Amino acid sequence: MVKRLRDAGNWHIVDFRPGSRPLFNLATALVDQQEYCFDRAYLEKAGERLAGSRGEKEQGSGKRSYPVGNRPQGNSQKESQITEPVLSRTERLREIRNLASDLEQYENGLRDVVDDILKLDPSQRLLLVADQFEELYTLCRDTGERQTFLDRLLEAIYNCRNFTFVITLRADFLGQALSYRPFADALQYADLKLGPMTDEELQAAVEKPAALLGVTIEEGLVERILSTISVEPGNLPLLEFALTQLWAKQQDAQLTRAVYKEIGGVEAALACYADQAYNQLNFEEKERAQRIFIQLVHPGEGAEDTRRVATRAEVGEENWDLVTRLANARLVVTGRDEKTGLDTVEVVHEALIRSWGQLHQWMQQDRDFRHWQEQLRVAMRTWESSGNDEGALLRGKPLVDAEYWERQRFLELSPVERSFIGLSVELRDREQKQQERRRRLTFSGLAAGLVLALGLAGLAGIGWGNAEISQINALTQSSDGFLSSNNGRKAVESSVKAAIKMRGKFWVDANTRTQVKLALLNTVHNVAAPNTLGGHANWVNGISFSPDGKMLASVSNDSTVKLWDTSTSKEIKTLTGHTNAVNGISFSPDGKMLASVSNDSTVKLWDTSTGKEIKTLTGHANAVNGITFSPDGKMLASASNDSTVKLWDTSTGKEIKTLTGHTNAVNGITFSPDGKMLASASADSTVKLWDTSTGKEIKTLTGHANWVFGISFSPDGKMLATAGVDKTVKLWDAITGKEIKTLTEHTNWVNGISFSPDGKILATASNDSTVKLWDTSTGKEIKTLTGHTNAVNGISFSPDGKMLASASADSTVKLWDTSTGKEIKTLTGHTNWVFGISFSPDGKMLATAGVDKTVKLWRLDFDYLLNEGCNFMREYYKTNPPDNESDKHLCDGVGNKK
Repeated sequence: MVKRLRDAGNWHIVDFRPGSRPLFNLATALVDQQEYCFDRAYLEKAGERLAGSRGEKEQGSGKRSYPVGNRPQGNSQKESQITEPVLSRTERLREIRNLASDLEQYENGLRDVVDDILKLDPSQRLLLVADQFEELYTLCRDTGERQTFLDRLLEAIYNCRNFTFVITLRADFLGQALSYRPFADALQYADLKLGPMTDEELQAAVEKPAALLGVTIEEGLVERILSTISVEPGNLPLLEFALTQLWAKQQDAQLTRAVYKEIGGVEAALACYADQAYNQLNFEEKERAQRIFIQLVHPGEGAEDTRRVATRAEVGEENWDLVTRLANARLVVTGRDEKTGLDTVEVVHEALIRSWGQLHQWMQQDRDFRHWQEQLRVAMRTWESSGNDEGALLRGKPLVDAEYWERQRFLELSPVERSFIGLSVELRDREQKQQERRRRLTFSGLAAGLVLALGLAGLAGIGWGNAEISQINALTQSSDGFLSSNNGRKAVESSVKAAIKMRGKFWVDANTRTQVKLALLNTVHNVAAPNTLGGHANWVNGISFSPDGKMLASVSNDSTVKLWDTSTSKEIKTLTGHTNAVNGISFSPDGKMLASVSNDSTVKLWDTSTGKEIKTLTGHANAVNGITFSPDGKMLASASNDSTVKLWDTSTGKEIKTLTGHTNAVNGITFSPDGKMLASASADSTVKLWDTSTGKEIKTLTGHANWVFGISFSPDGKMLATAGVDKTVKLWDAITGKEIKTLTEHTNWVNGISFSPDGKILATASNDSTVKLWDTSTGKEIKTLTGHTNAVNGISFSPDGKMLASASADSTVKLWDTSTGKEIKTLTGHTNWVFGISFSPDGKMLATAGVDKTVKLWRLDFDYLLNEGCNFMREYYKTNPPDNESDKHLCDGVGNKK
């Protein structure tokens, strides 16, 4: 249609796709129509008229002017002045931004531009074409911008003559388009619904373009191709894949069956295309792609695997952005279930399952998991059809299997599936408790006598002090039990009683003191004074305390950085400006500056006192993964997927040097304690040492067999530790670059490494669900810390080195005693993977963050926790009298009453 209108000669045509920034993309399309551009005088005149109509003031010489190009040629002298494009790249970008701003601010912004185009030649009509209009709903997350965009279009449609607006929209998004009433009114009686093409139409779509180009098609070839693709949702992309491969092999303007056989037919063409699309993804996206695609295949049992329609929840909400990209690449087809209203996705064609080697490999690896998951879904449907009868929940071995797979593949289970398993576990635990209660009642007489005898013997045999400790421990254990059973009020009460009973008792041992303190921490932060810092709209990728501990910074996939006041837990400022996920942050040593890095390929510097952006550092050609200040704060280093490290002058924001040599993404960087050396870890399996004064490479450390993630200097700078995908940790002499020792006890990727403050211990965290402690002087393992049930993503030593905190994909945080290797406490509250973990500089706070979009601030200060616990109990007792009258005065003399 567009081609015919363009050939007709009386249509001016502008086409674009909404994308994630519809106003900006519309402005770009309008500015970029410069096949014929207007002279500068015309542009300035147009700008003056626009500015004058809005009461704008001129700033310098920058009058607003909009190149609305593609003007048809004519015979007048005026038209003969139309020459080469008059805008440089910088001017073009400025004009786009100016126009996008006007489109946003002014109701008649688009109408003015349309009028300018049409006034040039009244005989012309303007056609604005928005292709793949569903992007407005899949990619644009800002509902305000979405509505403004639609309002500007509607204003122009209703008020401009000779203006036509056409959109192409997938039918499964029609409901979303109709959800905005003004736009729904405009669509009434104006849409043309296109169903699947018939065999005759498909045949014509192949034969007619070939005939126009003088290409002959061997008899029977078209029928053979069409019989292969069949009538499926993805038949058009599949046909295109095959014809593209076939066209590339055509000889003497002929398409033959022999060539079709040579390329392997439709399925081989699709597999080839799938490989190309997959190889364009980065490492993390490839991992997510695997999770998506295995949900789109029903594993055959003694038969072939078949296509499966998965819901948005089943592939993971956090993966839907990648699903959208895969749909745009035509590897999957998205839709909506008419009965449930749920978004769905399926492979573009059954042939992809048969022919794509990568998908076949994934299914072989994950077949056991997918078989089990399909069995789980059958059990869930049975339970739902029974009206959620408890009798249909999982029991026995099926429940044991479910608990195992939930630990192993937590992220690949939908919330509904996890809830079903959780309900089954709750039922089992409840039945076990009831069974145990019945058993105790059976022997109640004997038990009562035995308890009395033991009680008398204990009182006679132990001192009064030990009895006090026993009571404190009992209260602590009761607090943990109440919290586990969701009785928050009783949990707080028990932990407060234990803390008050312990106060002033010098004979209470250190272990008991720690247990009381941490029981209080868990109950206060989960019940009395919630410690959740909310506000991010996507995963929180990282957190960092300022050097004085008064501020906490967090970064997220939602493209923002947030600053928090640690004394009040309130948000200070949201720092916006990045246009993609923010991957990392670093405070300058004096705390006055914050640096952030993003998938948008930029580094940003921020003033922490005002929250204002100081400078954007550009130069990287791909996502920036790591950022760190030098110890003296004068230099900043950034690491990128473009295989480079850049050094920047923090006083000017200017690039000092680009460090090249890596051949794949640089995943991590760290300065030596004296700042004279920088170490970088890469996906090319190497580590490089650089001289920061010259930017020259000192040495390349080889030995890892795969991606290197973790990298850390010892506190004295003499040793460097590295770790990664090959399951090993390597210790290097930082001066000579020689390998000291390879630590090989982990059985899966090593995600994180950290030296203790005194440098005597190295802690490592792995996907094998463990943390290991190593003696750095000998390289020998000290202890394996077990208890997590999924990958351990991060670790952090307390400033005094006595405690280690670990963050896991099992949604928990664990605290460990570094002297004994024993678990001190498990902190619960996160509802999904925990990534970030960091102690404050004074050790009184621990911050954690992750996939549940939250940051949690755990306060380890005993007096603060007891005060908050008492405030909670005082408020509760105001309306709920305590069982014991003495409990009314439980917190007398504790803290400040609210």
